[in-house]
Amino acid sequence: MKRIVFFVGFGIEKDGHRGICGPEKRFLQTCQIMHGHTVLPIVIYPVCGRLFDDFQQLSKKQQIILISYSPENRRDYVKVVYQTIKRYSPHAIHCQGSLLFDLIASVLGRLMHVKTIITRPVTISQDHLTPIRKMLSYAADQIIARNANALIAISNTHKDQWKKELSPLMSSSEMKKLKVIYNGIFLNHASPLLDKPVAPPVIFTICAQLTPVKGHDLLLRAVYQLHKDGKPLLLNILGDGPLKAYLASICSQLGIEKMVRFHGHQSNVDSVFQDTHVVVLPSLREGLSLALLEAMAMSCPLIASNVGATHELIDNGINGFLVQKNNVSDIYLAMKWFLDYPSTIKQMGKQSLGKVKKFDIFRMIDSYQRLYIDI
Repeated sequence: MKRIVFFVGFGIEKDGHRGICGPEKRFLQTCQIMHGHTVLPIVIYPVCGRLFDDFQQLSKKQQIILISYSPENRRDYVKVVYQTIKRYSPHAIHCQGSLLFDLIASVLGRLMHVKTIITRPVTISQDHLTPIRKMLSYAADQIIARNANALIAISNTHKDQWKKELSPLMSSSEMKKLKVIYNGIFLNHASPLLDKPVAPPVIFTICAQLTPVKGHDLLLRAVYQLHKDGKPLLLNILGDGPLKAYLASICSQLGIEKMVRFHGHQSNVDSVFQDTHVVVLPSLREGLSLALLEAMAMSCPLIASNVGATHELIDNGINGFLVQKNNVSDIYLAMKWFLDYPSTIKQMGKQSLGKVKKFDIFRMIDSYQRLYIDI
């Protein structure tokens, strides 16, 4: 049986908040499906993580071995990875945390003779970094790439970005480690085309951590403009985070608090998406959003910033609209389209449902399992 260590590391945040990131959710889904005679998942995960209870349930069912810890300082990450590798002698490590944690896991894995190390570069397209921090981060990514057997991109867009930014820094053999495995979701719950009423109000939903990078404040200002126009709409905000009080204050200042509903963290978003007409994600940075994929599976058209691999999910004007990042006017115009032409919601939702079918989680799991076993 192949022993695989899954490691999602993250920083110690001052406000104690921790949302759910894509790698965490992918690892949880992988562990839920991929256990048995072939692979034994060993999950290193902090007790303060949002998905700790979910991983703990899998541990109680003996589907995984859970290595839990409470991070007090960054030396704890070195200790927990070292002790796990020493105890279990894993065949592979799959690490997807922040740059420091991927660096720790990849270097220790190589020094301790783990056969397969899987990760990805972290620095790509991080335009918010200062030049010095970006230079140091690229140096760390070089070390990660040299120690890894495979660097996993979650889309062709990301692979192309990596090639562009890393090719001057890496050898041709290191560049050959780049592989694409698309994010996947459970499609067995994908709705037939839901016959959602198109009479007003049109219901929009955003599902994202309440952090600055997700662009909630831009969305609220677009809602305010539509409210001034007399357009009937509602906005659901799913998620939790440090900006909750700030966003609530914006709603109060703009007089739109009756149009905006904060739902907090939701383990299952389907119940909200079932009553949603359009899903919006005005992020400043994004990978390949699981929230958008889940919305597509529920027959929702999309409005999202043209960042990361979002253009691979949205055919502009077909199943939604791509908007320029950090642009309230673009968000306003896209939302106004659905308010002015609500009859297009059903047809665009049908296009979303058709397009999402290639993002099957079992296809993703099969690709990862071959990687763990065959390398």
